[in-house]
Amino acid sequence: MTDRKKSIRRIGANIIETAMGVIEQGIVVIEDGIVLKSYPFIEEEPMTEWTTGTITIRLDNDGKPRAYKDKQLLK
Repeated sequence: MTDRKKSIRRIGANIIETAMGVIEQGIVVIEDGIVLKSYPFIEEEPMTEWTTGTITIRLDNDGKPRAYKDKQLLK
């Protein structure tokens, strides 16, 4: 049995591109490389990493949503 701790990241960006549209000043929540949710920035949240520019969310070959910054997969 493996007791591996899950890796969760909350990343904010100027623009988040999703299949549903564009979020300006948004946050993406990623767990073990998979996007759990994305939403507009409303208030400061603890443990949020910030980056400039655009994060793009698209489905991988298995249909799982993944986040990319400058064509680099965010994990």
